[in-house]
Amino acid sequence: MSLRIEPTGDALVLSIDRPKTKNALDRDLTRRLAEAVRTAEADPRVRGIVLTATGEETFASGGDLHEIARAVREGAGPSGVLDMYEDLVVLETCELPVVAAVQGDVYGGGCELLLLCDMVLVEAHTSLAFRHARMGLSPAWGGLTRLVERVGPIEAPRLLFSAEKIGAEEAARIGLVNEVVPKGTSRERALERIGRIAGGARAVIAAQKRALLAVRAAMRGDAIERERAIFAEVWGGPAHQAAIDAFFRRRG
Repeated sequence: MSLRIEPTGDALVLSIDRPKTKNALDRDLTRRLAEAVRTAEADPRVRGIVLTATGEETFASGGDLHEIARAVREGAGPSGVLDMYEDLVVLETCELPVVAAVQGDVYGGGCELLLLCDMVLVEAHTSLAFRHARMGLSPAWGGLTRLVERVGPIEAPRLLFSAEKIGAEEAARIGLVNEVVPKGTSRERALERIGRIAGGARAVIAAQKRALLAVRAAMRGDAIERERAIFAEVWGGPAHQAAIDAFFRRRG
């Protein structure tokens, strides 16, 4: 099972559970994630979603490179990766608040996943890196647009161009995440957040989330579509091919 689903109090806890791939995101996982979110949204007892992962080392390592490499080797286009966005974006568009409880490091597409959540709590030992450039790619799931929204046009190029790894405290300082919490406490803290949200009317919180999404959509215009076109442009190119080859050489 790549996704653990656990009702807990007012929340539904969704835990990414792919330890052999360092919790990489593949198509099966994103489908399961979207299905779980839609089911929770239809249940009036659920007041929010906590998104976390198993283990202590990695929250999400990005897109599954085995799946990506297979597509490149077979000459497939970028649609397989781009289409995963339709499942992932449900986190942003659903009417329930989504709080990420980050218990380990986050890389590449994993950072894009965090940007789809309404709030992000990270444990003090974790680090984050937009590693797309090192893999010869650009964000595929709206992460570039959302990164500019979160941290602004000064910090976004630094994180994207250099693939620089930053710690939890710096991530909070620049506005990439909401709060830094002690190791082993992110899930508990996220559940507390959902508990506080449950003090308000579900319909009102849902309306507020719809309003926030509408405002962001108006500000974005066609930015995400343009961003995804750039991903398609570099997909399978020399830099992407070289990065995949280097990854599998390191793996032996």
